[in-house]
Amino acid sequence: MQAPGIPHNEPQRLAALHDLQLLDTTEDIAFERMTQLACDLFDVPIALVSLVDKERQWFKSHHGLDVCETSREASFCAHAVFLDAPLVVENTLEDERFADNPLVGDMPHIRFYAGYPLRPFDGITIGTLCLIDREPRMFSDRDLKLLGGLAGQVEELLRQHKLKVDLAHTVSRMHKEQALLKVLHQGITDYQALMSGKQLWAFLMEALLELTDSDYALIGEVMPTNTTNALKVHAITEHSWNEESRNFMDQLRNGSLTLTNPDSMLGRVFAYGDVVITNDIPAHVKRSGFPIPDTPVHNYLGVPIFSGEGLVGMYCIANSKQLLNQELLDWLQPFTDTCSLLINLYSQMAEREQVMQDLAAARDQAETASRAKSEFLSSMSHELRTPLNAIIGFAQILANSRRDPLGEKQQRQVGQIEKSGHHLLSLINEVLDLAKIEAGHMTLSIEPIILANVFNDACSTLEASAEAAGIRFRYTAPNDQWRVHADYTRTKQILLNLLSNAIKYNSTGGSVDITVKHLVEHVRISIIDTGPGIARERQHELFEPFNRLDAEGGSIEGSGIGLAITRELVERMDGELGVDSQLGRGSTFWFTLPTANAGAAADEHPPHPSDYAAPSDALMVLYIEDNPANQRLMKDVIEDMDDISLQVVPSAEIGLEVMRHCAPALVIMDIHLPGMNGYQALEAMRRDAQLHALPVVALSANAMPGDIKRGLEAGFNAYLTKPLELGKLKATIAHFMPMPSGTMP
Repeated sequence: MQAPGIPHNEPQRLAALHDLQLLDTTEDIAFERMTQLACDLFDVPIALVSLVDKERQWFKSHHGLDVCETSREASFCAHAVFLDAPLVVENTLEDERFADNPLVGDMPHIRFYAGYPLRPFDGITIGTLCLIDREPRMFSDRDLKLLGGLAGQVEELLRQHKLKVDLAHTVSRMHKEQALLKVLHQGITDYQALMSGKQLWAFLMEALLELTDSDYALIGEVMPTNTTNALKVHAITEHSWNEESRNFMDQLRNGSLTLTNPDSMLGRVFAYGDVVITNDIPAHVKRSGFPIPDTPVHNYLGVPIFSGEGLVGMYCIANSKQLLNQELLDWLQPFTDTCSLLINLYSQMAEREQVMQDLAAARDQAETASRAKSEFLSSMSHELRTPLNAIIGFAQILANSRRDPLGEKQQRQVGQIEKSGHHLLSLINEVLDLAKIEAGHMTLSIEPIILANVFNDACSTLEASAEAAGIRFRYTAPNDQWRVHADYTRTKQILLNLLSNAIKYNSTGGSVDITVKHLVEHVRISIIDTGPGIARERQHELFEPFNRLDAEGGSIEGSGIGLAITRELVERMDGELGVDSQLGRGSTFWFTLPTANAGAAADEHPPHPSDYAAPSDALMVLYIEDNPANQRLMKDVIEDMDDISLQVVPSAEIGLEVMRHCAPALVIMDIHLPGMNGYQALEAMRRDAQLHALPVVALSANAMPGDIKRGLEAGFNAYLTKPLELGKLKATIAHFMPMPSGTMP
């Protein structure tokens, strides 16, 4: 067996490896997913992220292999590190360097090996991403290039790990805020952790171990009893114990056993709320009670967690490499406060979960979950859109005011407010869409639609954006006889997503071309840009949610889920979505939709005028809205529209009385109103002979497709959504208001 050579820069290489602080760390799901992906892509049983230490190679991830390290002397990866280049051995039995290697003759019986160097920092090779097969195989240049692309992703994970380590070791005062933000961010954004509970507690325990550089930690919830407080342990450091100890720990973790002794190091904390600090446990008078048997413990810190004046939990650490003192306790205060917040949240959600379980016992669980999900999405849409309506609306009014025009600097500032508001709105829409798709609640209205209609609708929407970006926008509307089986709204959304991407990610002075080709059973629409293009090995990442191909730090805004939603929508409509791209030569995104029968007609639902005869007060608009900010917004909008007056009332009941005494030309009405809601008010109007022909426009933050469909079917003449688009509002008013000849509102 030929032993691997020692690289010329071995001291610097080992220093870079150890500075990474990754050796002997716990399993990381990101690395596990990467080796799983490597196995799937190359159809091999084993894939490793191998780090070559002084006398061993240690595997950060070892998919398909039970051991986590081997000797460096027998390591294939050490050869790749020495060569500082990719190493491919297509048949180990025919390679004199490895034919008698123990890893070839014994487990894992390596017959094929391909390793790509990992150089996360300064070009220094610290290990490899490698593939192993138990059968010889060929490995092409394309395979090697693809493996290199995956290695680049592993390098990015290594850099992210190093960044986390560096941040964790920052000694300035910001360390407290970083720790607090880390816990808050993870606790608030990781919905599954909050729901499952144990993941939340494990996260807090691991954070505590990291912050205090300790070997052991425990965190639990204080449970009041008739005599004294008890401690319910939620997370405790794993360790190897005998069978009796293991059973004891299992009972602690599953909640079947609580700790009640108040006269122990733990008891002083959970029973009385005392802080216990000792750097000499053998000499401590209350040294008993730390529930890690058969393990030497030399220092200990126990901290109570209060919510107000109530004791809600505690945590403790042992065998810290730091000196345990008041300074450390003060430094941990933000973490303690965060624990208090999350324990309260956990308790509230646990109570809610119990209520849900009780309800589920009385009704079908799947139906309940489906309804709850739909209501949540609708509520989120309404609650988030309502404040955005005021933000975007007032920004538009300020920007377009003719009476009090803004200065150039103010115009830029207001423009940024409006732009940011629209960006936030698009993110909300995308996240809600993705949530609906994943939950199976995305309802599509599949019917024959005229492709030219939706095509022109989408293209005209973005013409101004293309012009503002200096992008030439070229398209020819398809034959107006071509029909496809699709949902009109979602087809327009697909086109808008792809076209806006082609504009955003284009080159300066570039162009966007849209072509349509009629196939036998499908129509293929292609969007061709002149942007920088996308490397072939990374094109599969385009459709992964929240993956922006390293564009997160750039100036182009986005959530990274638009293409994921687009693909789901296309596939839900029996179509196909794809991309053809080369670096430096632009990209072509295309999708197909099934053709419809030639005689099929599109079912369109544009706002329609009623047969209402205008009253004498022809230019009065009645706005029914209880939100003061939205009332003020509408007043400012109408104030800029000549010859139109506005009357605002806060409830439908008052609005009906106003209509009966002085009928307006148009009613604009919110759906969510105190007392009688918008649907009830509309029904009352349609039953009233005096009011039944009044045109009524809904204006609501309920903007889901189902909400709009329901509103139009209920009899609203048009349905506008919040945040309000001033152009659409003015066009709608012009559609229903009888204006003097030659004038527009």
